[in-house]
This record gives sequence, C-alpha cells and structure tokens, in this order.
Amino acid sequence: MTRNFPILLFIALFVPSSLAQPAAAPAAIEQPPRGTAVADPPWIARGRQAVVASDSPYASAIGLDVLKAGGNAIDAAVAVSFALGVTRPYSTGLGGGGFLIVRFADGRVVVQDFRETAPAAATADMYMDAAPGIPPQTRHGYLAVAVPGVVKGRCQILAQFGTRPLRDLITPAIRLAKEGFEVDQHYVDATRKALRHYERYPSLAKSCGYVYSTHLREGRLRGVGDTLVQPALARLLEAIAESGPDYFQTGPFADALAKRMANHGGIITKGDLADYQTKTRDPILATYRDYELIAMPPPSSGGITLIEILNILETVDLRASARRNPGAAAQLQVEAMKHAFADRARHLGDSDFTAIPLSALASKDYARTLAKKINARRTTAANDYGAERLPDDSGTSHFCIVDRLGNVVVSTETINTTFGSLAAVDEWGLILNNEMDDFTTVVGQPNAFALVQSTRNAVAPGKRPLSSMAPTIVLKDGEPHLLLGASGGPRIISSVLNVLLCVTDYRMSLEQAIRQPRPHHQWLPDRVYFDAEPPSHILGYLESCGHTVDSERKTGIVQAVMRDGDGWVGASDPRKGGRPAGY
Repeated sequence: MTRNFPILLFIALFVPSSLAQPAAAPAAIEQPPRGTAVADPPWIARGRQAVVASDSPYASAIGLDVLKAGGNAIDAAVAVSFALGVTRPYSTGLGGGGFLIVRFADGRVVVQDFRETAPAAATADMYMDAAPGIPPQTRHGYLAVAVPGVVKGRCQILAQFGTRPLRDLITPAIRLAKEGFEVDQHYVDATRKALRHYERYPSLAKSCGYVYSTHLREGRLRGVGDTLVQPALARLLEAIAESGPDYFQTGPFADALAKRMANHGGIITKGDLADYQTKTRDPILATYRDYELIAMPPPSSGGITLIEILNILETVDLRASARRNPGAAAQLQVEAMKHAFADRARHLGDSDFTAIPLSALASKDYARTLAKKINARRTTAANDYGAERLPDDSGTSHFCIVDRLGNVVVSTETINTTFGSLAAVDEWGLILNNEMDDFTTVVGQPNAFALVQSTRNAVAPGKRPLSSMAPTIVLKDGEPHLLLGASGGPRIISSVLNVLLCVTDYRMSLEQAIRQPRPHHQWLPDRVYFDAEPPSHILGYLESCGHTVDSERKTGIVQAVMRDGDGWVGASDPRKGGRPAGY
C-alpha cells in the first residue's frame, strides 16, 4: 500500500502564484490581460430569464426564440436539436442518438436514453473476420451503422413534456436547410479531416452536398463563409414536421434506409426502425462537497466515471493542496483519472444486458481505497488501477437550456466520429452514425477513440453501446447551479471534470473555467494528453514519474450554463465556434 497523498486539482497547476487568477489559456483562445475591464467575449451570453448554450450560433438563437415566444425548456431542446442536425451535420443529426436530462422547477427529474441500438441481425462476432487492427467495418460504411434514435427521442419527449407543436419547432431547421447558412472554420476543418474518404463515399461528398460547394461544378471544398444548402434534408424535415416520427420510423424514410442497407452490405431493416424504443432511466444522484449532482447512468459511462473521480478528489481540500508542489499535483490527478477509466473499461456496458456495479463504483469508501493507492512519485502498471472485482450491485454535440420557469435541460447527441459512418441516405440528405464502433467488437482491440473495453460491452441485438457522454446538472442549496456537458469522445469526461472543478473548488467564473487547459488520461493507452503545451516543470515531473506525455493536442468541447446572481451566464466553448444566447 502506497502513501496516502492528497489528490490535487490539476487545473491549479497553471496558476501556482495565485489561485484567485485564471490559468493561462490555450494559445488558440484570446485571453485579455489580467485586471482589464472588458466586455464578455462572443462565446459568453447572459440572461435574467433564460439561456441556451450550444455549439452552433444558429441553434442557440433558434432555441432562445422558442423560449421568448413562451415555450419551455423541452420545446427549446427539440428546436435546438433539429437545428444542430442541419448546422453541425458532421457531429450530430437525425441519423444519430443521445441522452437527455431534464430537471423541472418542482424538482422532478426525467432521464431519457435515445442512444442508438444494434440491429436485430447483429452478433458478437460479426467483425471478427476483419484484418488485424481496428476493424474498418466498424468505422466506415453501412455495416458500422446502429439504429438511430434522435427522431423518436425528440418527438417522444416533446409529446410528454412540451407545449408547442412539432411543426413549429422544426420549421426553423427547415428554413436553415432550404435557404442555407454560412459554414465556419470548424465546419471547414471537419471536412478536411475526412477528405481522404470522400471518393469512397460519394453520397457524403456530393449527393448530400456536405463537402463541396453546390454552386461550383468543379466541386471545390467549402471555405469559411460559403453557403451550405441541403434541399434533400429539408424535404425530410418537412415530412417529419407534417407526419411526425412515423415517417422516419415506419414510413418512406424507413423504406429508403432499408433499401440502401440491403444494397450496400448493411444489416438494418425497416423492422429495426419500427421496433426502436427510447428508455427512461433512473439518474445517478451523488454529492460532491456541498453540491448535489444529477448524472447520466449506463449505457453512458460519463456519469459514473465522473463521480468516481470526484469522490477521489473529495478526500482532500483541493484549494489548499494546490498551493503545494505543482508537479506532484499533476501526477496525483492523472492517477485519479486512470483509476476511474480503468473501472470504466472493466465494468461498464448496457445495464439492460449486463449487471453494472454502480453502487460500488459510486461509493465514497471505494474512492478512499483508490486514493490510498496513489503514489505522488511514480506511476505503475495498468493492472494496478481500478478493481478487477467489485461487489455486485459503462463526433458529438451538447447543449444546455434554462427557461424562465426554472426548468433546465442538458442533452448530448452524436453520430460518433466526424461525419459518422461516412455513409448516407442521399435522397434524404441524411448522414448515418457509426456507433457500432463503440461496442467491444474485437476483445482487446481499441475503438476509434483508443478505448479498450470489456465483453460487458459486446455486440448483441437491441443492445446500446457504451458511451462517454456526460450531461450533468449540479445543484447548490437544492437549486440548479451549473449545467454542463461536452463533445469529444472520452475527453468529454475529463473536460466536464475540469470545468466543474474550476467552478466548484476554485470559484472561477464560467468564462475563466472554460478557458483553462484540460489534461486527460483514459488508462489505456497509458499516456497523458493535454489540449495545450504543458509547462516544462509539469512535463518534467510527469516524465520523471514514468509517464509518457503525448504531443497530440485534442480536447473536449464544453457547453455550460451557470447561475450568476439573479440570472444566468452561458458559455459555448470557443474551441468549436459555438455561441450561446440569453435574455
């Protein structure tokens, strides 16, 4: 048993001289000089009554319009979701799925799981015959697609708790698809990342118009400010607005999807779409110091992994501890993340198919045993993290909404990687997800996010793959204080963690919290990642402990809303170019 060192907050490592000042921001984000009185940056919005924070300026504005017109947070969530499917088609859309948590003003909590499911014909060994390495069939093409849940999920939550007609909420998205919108730098970067695949998937590159400027015959890649018009997607949205979700689940769209699958090696049938059901889950309820948390349960791993890390961090006074050795603090937080991600890999999956030891993983006693194992001077072998056995008892967009009534919504949705499977139902302008890659398709092999997972997450008909999405509501004195979530694969969890800790332990403003550098460790691969160059003394200390610090610079993209006096402040992470809106 190693010495029980305190676990120190990593974010504070960048501000050893004063905890009252924000850390140095990543180079890509402009940071005003300290002490300078400046207006809020465009990625911050304030509202006395309501705020919407999403990663699309168009979607946030649409959601706020719904709230101003008297709609509630659920109405706005549906409008925002359909708008995101138009403006961020490489991250989300009708071909994907996700999770939603709503806390009503009277304290009721509803958790909706509209995650994609494996088709009825799926089997645990369906990808076993692939060549060594990550099976390409799980990444790209029609065999990578799981049964989408966005349309059913959004329409169902609206029918249960909304106040506005579906048509009214889809109409703004239809207008964006018909008339077009100007693409931004993040959109351009996304298309360039997928460039090498376009020739193999012409439905994505040309028929859907997502990549090339439609008004140029030569097919030039879109640049910033070019207009993206999606007439086929507009027709699908109009059909759903007119006929409801049945048009998608059992009607003409289902026919078109089934035909395309049959012609291109996919296995989703019309029956799979007709049989798809959302799930109502029990939230994970936890405490962190003086705060209460409402988090997403499996098949999301985000909630329980976040809570396990927080339970470890709760064993010390972070604010006081961070004034000591910054290098040791870096080591200790990295080790805490490794423990939680190790347990994620071993124990999580779809709770409808396998027993998940949630109570054990969320136990504060268990967290204390993990804290005692952490050594401030060295890292150890992968098998030393988490627990092999526990007592009995796993490409994305996020948005947060507060309405004038006191209802709050956090929701994360995805098509998995950039442009999903790169396959589409082009006559309807719809890109399809590649969520089958989130299953454990070949034991011992990593998925697209380099995550190694157990057989608890194996493919099975109707099963939902494990996710890292982490929509989270933080309460203070029994009232909503902080809403947040992120995109970015497993970096969702570490990004949400870092922003949450900056707000709760370090009492930073939301703007300061969003600006901070974000460390990440996911147990395997055994590497430390940063989204900005770490200080040399931190880098040196971690390497002296035996860590490999990777040069890759990736991060999660956080959307958040926080209580601010008598009103709210929303933040849309400038790393993706989002804009919040409030009134």
